[in-house]
Amino acid sequence: MTRGSASLIATFLMGGLLWAGCSSDSAPGSESVVSPTDTIAPKTRADSVAYRLLQAHGMDAWASSSYLRFNFGIETPGGAQTIARHLWNRNTGEYRIEWSAGPDSSYVALVNVRDQHDGRLGGTAYLNGDELTGAAGESAREEAYGRFVNDTYWLLAPLKAFDSGVNRSYLPDSSTAEHDVLRLTFDEVGRTPGDQYWLYVSTETGRLDRWAYHLQGMPEDAPPQFYDWTQYRELPSSGGTVRLASRKAAVGADQALLTNQLALPESPPEGAFSTPNPMLGSE
Repeated sequence: MTRGSASLIATFLMGGLLWAGCSSDSAPGSESVVSPTDTIAPKTRADSVAYRLLQAHGMDAWASSSYLRFNFGIETPGGAQTIARHLWNRNTGEYRIEWSAGPDSSYVALVNVRDQHDGRLGGTAYLNGDELTGAAGESAREEAYGRFVNDTYWLLAPLKAFDSGVNRSYLPDSSTAEHDVLRLTFDEVGRTPGDQYWLYVSTETGRLDRWAYHLQGMPEDAPPQFYDWTQYRELPSSGGTVRLASRKAAVGADQALLTNQLALPESPPEGAFSTPNPMLGSE
């Protein structure tokens, strides 16, 4: 799998695609699903902390979830603003993204996240219900890919600690009785392999309480940016419960990123991956 680009809150471009679990055939004519956590054998302390992180956030339940619905937005003293609305068919890769193009004007991208080439997703983009072609269509699909990469990573990062190309290290000098601290670096994968992340994993719950990052495009002497992961939601699925934070509050700044309106629906609305006009609500 690949990891996407990342950036400061002002540009909303952060990285990561998803690891979706696996299954195996146990006998002719029967299929047995292998839980993702059963495929992991922790070898280091960093692995053990990351493994506990997956369990606490419900990786096995996530692997059994067919659809994901959420909004991505920002909260400032002036109020909350939704930037994009997402609906994902994880079985087929079909993906719907809606975002504003200004007052009373909206983009809708109907793409497939398994069909990605040169930073664009295969599919079709629309503006106010009209299909975009040529350079305008390419630009909109590139925007859709950036939104997918960025917004899902802000939501699902705790489930990605064992993605291919991720290097985990445990930081004993930073860890405390309340938090085990992991540092993530990356092999030559994704758009910005020079990114670094620090995950503050609760020793009590195993959940991600805080993260910090220093991105490839930032000055080398720039301090990491810190965000507290709060307002956790419990989402039931056929395989158990997925636990995800709906608010990421910037430390030292009066603003937060929102990954809210969370749901794991059993089925999508009719026409979800074919209707060119916005349909995911106005919240």
